[in-house]
Amino acid sequence: MNTGLINLEKLSRSLKRNKFDSRSDTTTRSFRFDLALSRTLEKEAERMGISVNALVGIIIKRYVEFTRYLSKIDMIVINREFVTALIGSYEDDGLCEIGQKLGETVSKDTILFWKKELSEQTVLDYIEKIICRYGHLGTYDETLQSNGRTVVIRHRLGLKGSIFFEGYLKSTLKNTAMRDAIFEITESSIKFFIQNT
Repeated sequence: MNTGLINLEKLSRSLKRNKFDSRSDTTTRSFRFDLALSRTLEKEAERMGISVNALVGIIIKRYVEFTRYLSKIDMIVINREFVTALIGSYEDDGLCEIGQKLGETVSKDTILFWKKELSEQTVLDYIEKIICRYGHLGTYDETLQSNGRTVVIRHRLGLKGSIFFEGYLKSTLKNTAMRDAIFEITESSIKFFIQNT
């Protein structure tokens, strides 16, 4: 069997680096891949405009932060159109209620299993990584102010998706981090503000 050799990292942990060097906490590892897989990685990295090393790092980070938990937290991957159609079949009040009910249990159980603690930060990590980055349900953006933080999630699930998310996230914040937030929704976004305690 033909194989290709790919270096994932170029720097040893033992080397001291300038505090501004983002690679200061890395290690060198070598892995052997099937040649066809190696070529696919090279083509995909070229398409994305990044190095193969960076692409493999992204893949491994996704596995470590998300994929390895999928079966343990009972998550599945489904088509966005299916989710949109499902959400679209409910009345607005029913969607908010379903979101609130799921926010009481699903998010709490997932965060406890994933992070082992419930706090404002672990809830925000859950929203950013599980829901947005790896769940592909939206794009997360956060801004810190002197009196709190504002989070905006952009998505493609329509107004009913925003109504569901408002109920889900409001309930998640209340039942896991014991925090209230001020919400605003549009057809393609959810914005909430959490005031500092």
